[in-house]
Amino acid sequence: MVMNTEQPVWITSNLCLTRQEVTIIDHLVDYNEMPKDFNQDRAITFFVGEDLHLVLYFSEQADRGFQMYIVRDFSVNVDDMCLLSNLLSHLIRSGYKQHIIENAKGRIDQMIYMAGTFRALFGKKATEEEEFMC
Repeated sequence: MVMNTEQPVWITSNLCLTRQEVTIIDHLVDYNEMPKDFNQDRAITFFVGEDLHLVLYFSEQADRGFQMYIVRDFSVNVDDMCLLSNLLSHLIRSGYKQHIIENAKGRIDQMIYMAGTFRALFGKKATEEEEFMC
């Protein structure tokens, strides 16, 4: 496998996509999220401080590898979370790895739903509660 070293892409000022596999693997190891089986596609979510990380692993030889989305301070940057949910919806509609992408989208949608709870947990200033419809 050839490691991907392309630079991260900042979709917004708080939403990043990276395919830098060394960085992704380092994060997975550091946060005890490294998969043990590389024969299955995976969607992995974890927190680094108040940032949400979503790692997708694709197992098929044609597109094998990792990609990671990072949403900085996700509990207050719900618009960026909605954008990520919409990006994943687009991938689902296109038929790409539908099962694993649906799993990832479900995780993101759950975090959007729980954003107010996380803001309280993180001691963030209460914002006007909105019902986010992504």
